[in-house]
Amino acid sequence: MIRKPAVAGKFYDSVPAELRAGVDGFLKRDYRPSGRLAGILAPHAGYSYSGAPAGAAFSALKNIDFDTLVILATGHTMGLRRGALPAAGAFETPLGLVDVDEAFCAELLKDKKLFEESPRAHAGEHAVEVQLPFLQALGDKVKIVPVLFNTDDAALLEEAGRAIGRAMKGRRALFCVSSDLSHYPPGNIAEISDRSVLLALRQAMRNSAPGYFHQANGLLLAKASEYLDTTACGQAPMTAGAAAALELGCNDFELAVYTHSGKVSGDDSAVVGYGAGFFTEASPKPAGALELTGDMKKELLALARRSIGACLKTGKVPAQPLSPRPEFNQPAAVFVTLNIGGRLRGCIGSLEPRGALADMVASYAGAAAFEDPRFPPVTEADLKKVTIEISVLSPLVRAGGAAEIKEGVHGVYLTSGRRSGTYLPQVWEHFGKKEDFLSSLCAEKAGLPPGAWKEKSTVLYTYTVDHFEEN
Repeated sequence: MIRKPAVAGKFYDSVPAELRAGVDGFLKRDYRPSGRLAGILAPHAGYSYSGAPAGAAFSALKNIDFDTLVILATGHTMGLRRGALPAAGAFETPLGLVDVDEAFCAELLKDKKLFEESPRAHAGEHAVEVQLPFLQALGDKVKIVPVLFNTDDAALLEEAGRAIGRAMKGRRALFCVSSDLSHYPPGNIAEISDRSVLLALRQAMRNSAPGYFHQANGLLLAKASEYLDTTACGQAPMTAGAAAALELGCNDFELAVYTHSGKVSGDDSAVVGYGAGFFTEASPKPAGALELTGDMKKELLALARRSIGACLKTGKVPAQPLSPRPEFNQPAAVFVTLNIGGRLRGCIGSLEPRGALADMVASYAGAAAFEDPRFPPVTEADLKKVTIEISVLSPLVRAGGAAEIKEGVHGVYLTSGRRSGTYLPQVWEHFGKKEDFLSSLCAEKAGLPPGAWKEKSTVLYTYTVDHFEEN
């Protein structure tokens, strides 16, 4: 089967010489990731809009010796429950043929739960096709493994991505995630949404959590649905791509270029966003926590105080809009602690991200003030005396035993049967020894015997926090 061009003359030039000259121009600048490269993110719109960022992504492949490119792309033309790929054949562009890596495809197609053979899904699809002239312009005869995704099943996408990563091992293979970002919001909303999506992709990589990226897109779309059709038309292949990268030992996403169509056309009324970047293995491993500046922390503390004040007047915490700060739109596990005169007055939070950072700070500030069963509701007089502290948590990491817990650094969550409890890292200041800290956690928070932390049936998790409080 030779799959003929579907968008030549529409998305890119159909005249070979002119197409080659245009692509060569886009590839002129050299973008070099700081870590070992396993894959790229490239947009898939018409070249007049997205050619420059796509060229930035492919430019990083110039000096890498590889013979297979796995293209994880959005399926625009039909619904897909699994990854759809051809078993054999070639894709044609005005620059010639690009062969399908039949052996690689055959390996993936063995797993009928994750992949299906579907040439029909590729017949009119542009998301793979527009990447091929860039690949051809690099010069070497590289085969492709074109896989289309558009399911919303995050677990399947992660499993499929892991399977692709495993199949790439032992081969001279790289991957390309083909995706645009937001569709048709005003330019200012696109900037906020797109940069939030790209930050979520970085955080998903740094925290080894493709599901984080999926959750972030859901939260963003819920806030911005009145402005845009989608936060990322390639959310599915981006999720699968993150999983493949993690399987290949990567731990970071490096953004090279961000732009949107309004910056090209001059019309900001309804734009499409484009990002280009690299899935890499950084050394040393980057921290997974959100990077919050001093100004951001002041804004969050002010938000917490406003939320308590609003709840005093209306009985509810006001909903938070899409924030101009991408960090505030990220899924986050948060605790809000209230103190009066150095004594605890309320503390509520969660160990898992249940919403965006700004939402969680506002919600848990209200809950700490009015729903902590250990204390009566905060009054207006109390609020004047309250000091607010916010703790933003890193993801939970299962510990092999108490020896892996670092005193003064780690918060600890333990669970045994139906009982569980946690102490934030700030609680270490009340204990002289690790044994006392863990025994108190068992007895005072989890309702377990003090020595339960020593039992094999007790599971220990660690986390760190970025905590800050009002002056």
